[in-house]
Amino acid sequence: MLKAISLGVVAALLAAPAYANQTEDECMAYSQRNNTDPSGCVCLGAAAAKDPALATALDQIKVPADVDAADDATKQAIAQCWPDADASTNASSGQ
Repeated sequence: MLKAISLGVVAALLAAPAYANQTEDECMAYSQRNNTDPSGCVCLGAAAAKDPALATALDQIKVPADVDAADDATKQAIAQCWPDADASTNASSGQ
C-alpha cells in the first residue's frame, strides 16, 4: 500500500512540470495565433503548475474573448505575468 502511495506521489510530481510545460506551450501557441506578447508564458506555466484550478481555467481560454470572460483570479494570474499590460491584451493559455 505504501509503495502504491509513493508511486502516486512521484507520478504527481512528475506530471506537474509536464503540465506547466503544456500550459506554457499552449500560451505560446495562443500568443502566435492572436498576435499577442508571449513574454509571460513561462511565468503563466509556472503559476499553473502550482495551482490546478488556475491550470484548468487557463485551459478553457481559446480566444481573446475568453480572457475577458475569465474569473478575477485567472485575470489576476495573467496580470502578474504581464505586469505592464492589460490582461485582455496579453497572451494566455489556449489551444
